[in-house]
Amino acid sequence: MSLSLESSFFARTIIAKVSGLLSMVGSGLIIHDVVLRWRRRKGQDVLPTVSRVILSMSLADLGSSFIAHFIGTWMVPSGVVDDSFPIPLAAGNEATCIAQAFISSVFILSGASSNGSLGLAYWLTICRGKREHEFK
Repeated sequence: MSLSLESSFFARTIIAKVSGLLSMVGSGLIIHDVVLRWRRRKGQDVLPTVSRVILSMSLADLGSSFIAHFIGTWMVPSGVVDDSFPIPLAAGNEATCIAQAFISSVFILSGASSNGSLGLAYWLTICRGKREHEFK
């Protein structure tokens, strides 16, 4: 394999880790903002519906960004070498790879269902005129 192709795969790996880190920071800031706003509201025991959905979506994105993008290739078995597709920074074993696949799937499916729930909540609020107390 040529040096430029190996460099390209390594660069893509680093870019995925950096973008995963940026996504984690963004999700963390959203989580912080939602929780902070909720604590400032006196007498409100439960988060509003849309805030709960945004919080769950941000938690799912934080988890999937960490597991799938930031950790990414570190959990791939280190002995796996394919001439057509080298795996840079691979340091895991088969068990870590399987765990990463399962946990990533859980977080990604959670994010997708949160996204659908947010769309439904906005549709009910905007198109059907539902109010917050009608969601409970």
